[in-house]
Amino acid sequence: MIKKLPFLLTAAVIPLPFLSISFQKNNDYFEINELVNPVTKSESASFTAIIRNFEVDRNANSIYFEWIKDKNYNKNKEVRKLESYWFDKQIANKIYLPGSKPEISQEKYALEYCPNLENCRNWQFYRDEKKFRNWKQETIFNLYGEYDKSIFDRISLIVAGIRKSTNIKYEFDISENLNKDIKEKFSRLEKNFGANNFRISNIVYRIGFEIMENQIKDFTINFKFNYQYQKPVLKLNTELKEYLGGLRKKFDNEVLNNNKIILPISTNDENGNGIRNFSLNPKSEILGEIQKKIEEYSKLLFKDQKKYSSSLKFNIKSDTKIEFLLHFQHPDDKNYYDFKLKDNVNINFLTNIVQNQDKFWERLTIIPGKIYEQKDYTPKIDKPIEILKAKNKERKQNFDYIYGGKWEYHDKIKLNFFADEKENEILYVNDKPIDVLDRNFNYELEDLRLDQKDKKNAINKYKIEIKKFEKSDKTQDNSKIIAVYEIEFVIKAANSIMDIKWFAWDPQNNKEQQKLIEPYLKDASGNLVYDQLGLKIKNPKFDPLIDKETGTKKEILWVSTGNNFDSLPENSNFAQLPSEISRLKSGFNADFGFIAEGSVSGKGANITLNSAVENEKISSYRYKINPNNHEKFELLGKKDHKSEKFDITNSTNKYFSNSGIWLFSSNFEKGTSSYKIVAIGENSNSQLFSQIFPNKAIIPFWESKVGQILSQNLMLQKMSWDDIKKLSYEKILLYWRNFIENLVKKQTIKKINAKLDSSNLIKNRIISAIKKKKIIGNSQNSKFKLGKNNTILEINPEMQADLLKIIIGDIDEIAGNELKIENIIENQDGTFNFEINIINKNEKKNGLLGKNDGKFTFKNINISETDQYENKTKIDFKLDKINLLSDEKNTNNYAEIINYFYSQENGDKVDIVLEEEDNKIFANFKVKDEFKNNFFLQKPFILLRKLPETSEIIEEWQNIFEKLDISRINLAGVSNPEKAKKFILDEIEKSWTKEKYKFNADFIIINFDEIVEKVVKNIEESEQIPHKVWDLELKIKPDSNKKFYGGKTIKLVNIVGSLTNPKIHNLGQIRATQFSFSVAKNSQNLENALRDHVYNLLLPEEIDAKKYLYIQNLAQIANNFRANPNLDKATLILEPGTSQIGGKKELTVFNSDFSPNLNASNLAKGDQTKNIFQKKTTWYWIIPVFIFMILGFGFFGFWVYNKFIAKFKH
Repeated sequence: MIKKLPFLLTAAVIPLPFLSISFQKNNDYFEINELVNPVTKSESASFTAIIRNFEVDRNANSIYFEWIKDKNYNKNKEVRKLESYWFDKQIANKIYLPGSKPEISQEKYALEYCPNLENCRNWQFYRDEKKFRNWKQETIFNLYGEYDKSIFDRISLIVAGIRKSTNIKYEFDISENLNKDIKEKFSRLEKNFGANNFRISNIVYRIGFEIMENQIKDFTINFKFNYQYQKPVLKLNTELKEYLGGLRKKFDNEVLNNNKIILPISTNDENGNGIRNFSLNPKSEILGEIQKKIEEYSKLLFKDQKKYSSSLKFNIKSDTKIEFLLHFQHPDDKNYYDFKLKDNVNINFLTNIVQNQDKFWERLTIIPGKIYEQKDYTPKIDKPIEILKAKNKERKQNFDYIYGGKWEYHDKIKLNFFADEKENEILYVNDKPIDVLDRNFNYELEDLRLDQKDKKNAINKYKIEIKKFEKSDKTQDNSKIIAVYEIEFVIKAANSIMDIKWFAWDPQNNKEQQKLIEPYLKDASGNLVYDQLGLKIKNPKFDPLIDKETGTKKEILWVSTGNNFDSLPENSNFAQLPSEISRLKSGFNADFGFIAEGSVSGKGANITLNSAVENEKISSYRYKINPNNHEKFELLGKKDHKSEKFDITNSTNKYFSNSGIWLFSSNFEKGTSSYKIVAIGENSNSQLFSQIFPNKAIIPFWESKVGQILSQNLMLQKMSWDDIKKLSYEKILLYWRNFIENLVKKQTIKKINAKLDSSNLIKNRIISAIKKKKIIGNSQNSKFKLGKNNTILEINPEMQADLLKIIIGDIDEIAGNELKIENIIENQDGTFNFEINIINKNEKKNGLLGKNDGKFTFKNINISETDQYENKTKIDFKLDKINLLSDEKNTNNYAEIINYFYSQENGDKVDIVLEEEDNKIFANFKVKDEFKNNFFLQKPFILLRKLPETSEIIEEWQNIFEKLDISRINLAGVSNPEKAKKFILDEIEKSWTKEKYKFNADFIIINFDEIVEKVVKNIEESEQIPHKVWDLELKIKPDSNKKFYGGKTIKLVNIVGSLTNPKIHNLGQIRATQFSFSVAKNSQNLENALRDHVYNLLLPEEIDAKKYLYIQNLAQIANNFRANPNLDKATLILEPGTSQIGGKKELTVFNSDFSPNLNASNLAKGDQTKNIFQKKTTWYWIIPVFIFMILGFGFFGFWVYNKFIAKFKH
């Protein structure tokens, strides 16, 4: 019997970048273009079907797949079975996601797989592993090329299986079931948005399942493809073109003044310090002032006419730049677009007391940086600390002098001064005039104390002067000073340099230490030694990585601390990526950490603060790291108190000698912490910290994700990789802080400029939540605007919260808004035109986020008739106990989510679909046809999860080595360096799970040539332990502009079964061709029994098979016999296991339990298994003996004749 199976469906639609070759070049701006071409949208889709009640035995014949790429052109089915490795007891029993490869179980890790290479006695371990690693991707089905949407009716993939215990055959038609959802999605795009000309490409099916001890169950099928479609062409409208072009010209010539906008700001002198700080944020008063300007400019711009529901809008570009847009409704599709009127308009700030020209310094505005709150790492405005008080105006010589005081900031600041129209005011920084454009002086003050290349300008103290000159008009020269305003700033952002020195380091008085830091040899007098050619002789003991001042090798590290705000070491503070903070606040896993400098000290350490960067009020702490935890960063100590106050002095006689792994932190008030990690004990100071203490949470910084991101950013600033590698730890901290601040600023501007996502995917969600009802009775009393058939449209009140979460990016804005349906028009064909507006409940804000109109426009939309709910049972799904997981990459819980809904009351009456759409996870519900008369749904869908807003540059990065499934290689006797390198690179090439990354293009191997040279000279027998193990360090190519990060270590050995070469050099020399074997007697351990039988079989051939060859298909043959006990014979393939032997050999194994071919004729002559190696007794050996005897007697007779007889005759 055949059992058709129910299934649960998970779908994902992920939009790709929007492409347009018509009016709209991208999602942001509308452009006038003479060419009117179709707008093409490109997207990708992903659906996952979960087959319920599908359970088969764990053997090769229990499951198979039937795959047809095109029914019209290829009638032949491709039938696939799972390969033998899926039935190997060494693989892990677990859920394998669609398209996954088998994994060796750590719990069942047999000794022959050699978990410890140093003591490995099985030189074949690497061959045994390969059967799991080099899988044949039999669960992945690809269809390349481009097709129309009818391809979904032409492809076919069926999963079929049988359960012997019940003799039930299961069958699931993947294509038939998944196509329903695909066609429904395409149909909605066609009906509601006029989508047409669909093109489908890159179709891929992936199958997954759960492996159990004796069963395979819970089959899941993932179906992905890319598709494009065209939107209706926007007609070229001459009137619209003239209107837009005319307004752009008018705005530039009549509305805007010299490409700038002058904004009044308050003195913001709440602390009485006389400093005018300006900081841009979504609640900034500046946005309100810009909105006032928008109203002022709108009156001028639309004075003559206003069409197409136009309005003037703006986008913030930077602290001092803005762009103006025309927001209008296109007459064709009724959608709203933004048309750029003017880009990069300067913002000039004018205080509200600027009318008093004597106080010209009030026009000096400070744009401060950020400091970070220790509790939650959130950025806050850096408020200055007063060092010297300001003074009242006084008379000096022939001008007025005003002193504004001396102030300390803790991050870089920007100065902006807007000069008088007479251009008689100049801004000076440290006595030098700075550039001016459109009467605007802009300058950035930084902490430059770490700049070692330009020590003269390695400063952090600045004197700012504004000099005012006597001048009646612009034509006069600025010669006579009438007033000077002076203010001083100290920028304290760089961390003090905490040096950890090997206490016994004294190279000036220790010649052996001196040799470690001298690149060239010197004689006893300290003079350089030259060779015969007059060249300096290199010092073989020189180690360029050893710091001359500390005697240690410094290594920049990234320390991953965990997922919580309190995961950093207590009493320390470090700026985190804003994307990680956003993730945590949204309920997702985050990756917090800090940058540290690691070193190894030969026993005791001297810890000092370098005088190059002096900061006051330094706080320092000491922590002990657990040296036995190699998986996570763990501090030892009491639960609530793991830090110890540690005073750092500049004394050379103070030392710290407690053995262990120690972390030291130091920071000044309002600053971020610096971290130094040191290993103290019986260690060599010539080693790197990561070599002494390998830990997955403590990795080289430039290999980490954050390190690669920072290095790419520095390269964009024209810094070479060589310069980046030479950066000091403290300099890296400063660059990191500036980088984070720029990210925060971009995120802030993005939030200010937030727009509605008006994609078709979002609109489809809104449409599904709209109800259409007929009003029966007196329509005049209805509070709704009725259509021609007494119909009304309303948004399902239960869906308001979900829709707002989908539409609005800022979670804080959701509660204050609501959706309202407006301007409803019922068309003759029964479709509707309407608008959905986002209204602020308190009406205190001017539209969404204070400036954007939250409006969606819909045209010719099909709204289904809402079922009448009287006398029907409501189905209302809850989310109370559902486990959504915090890691969006983990999709294992999809089945759990579906089953959770399914288990709720009346859940079996509903088709439940999980859909991933535009970084959102939805649960879609639909009452089954057979239950529609008695049940209705409270909600058509629930938003399960929405990914947090992230910085554009973060999420695109990928650790490519996560896709490299290889951790160790055995060269197995390769002695040629070039062949060894080729072998290693070939094995790496075959071990990428998906995309194959290229050596020397995407990644490099540190000291590859040097390591290979050593390994090929160190061939070892497997019994001679411990073995020498080398580490191949794979790193991202440093100067690559690709967004990759990560690193991987591959263990490398060169182990053979025997160093003695075998007596045969080619496997073809083996005389054996076949043998008999009882499968039934050896069924308990069939694979090992077959192997042992072959090894014993070849002993008479004078070759110890287990030391030189490998049975390539042993697992497959064993599985075939296990699956089919009546199988009469199979062919084993013998391959060389080492480079000591070549060729290939096939052996036929006959199942002696059932083999019609096993008879006397088969085993006769030289092929009989029992007689193959039997040495037959012959007398042929005596022939050469007789020949040599006759020759011997002949020579002896000749000698006797010459010696005696011939002589006697004479």
